[in-house]
Amino acid sequence: IGPVRATRDGVLMKLVLCIAAVLASLPGMAAAPHPFHLTIAPGKVGEVCMALNAGDTLVWRFKASASTEFNLHHHVGDQVLMPVKRKAAAQDAGEHAIDQRNDWCLMWTAPPGQRLTVNGQWWMRRPGAK
Repeated sequence: IGPVRATRDGVLMKLVLCIAAVLASLPGMAAAPHPFHLTIAPGKVGEVCMALNAGDTLVWRFKASASTEFNLHHHVGDQVLMPVKRKAAAQDAGEHAIDQRNDWCLMWTAPPGQRLTVNGQWWMRRPGAK
């Protein structure tokens, strides 16, 4: 009876995982938050990058140990497109509607002579999600 139960439980677990994967891929669903923690050397940059599709909305929030330059960017050929740019932010929360399938990056620049820590999270909202 033990092996039969293990097989049944294994099938049930696979079914639950399949249902979760299907639900996460449906329009209007939000992906789980992705927490991040960065330590950036003085004068250097740190990035958190993710693959996003046109129609998705990227949502983020962060707190930094000091005021920092922050941007959201992506590369198209030789161009760096930066739809969101903050000159001095110790914290920020926002969202941006993605207009092009690409790898997108949240980026912070540590002040000269000062190490920077950044803690936050990002998540993606699919079209139609509230």
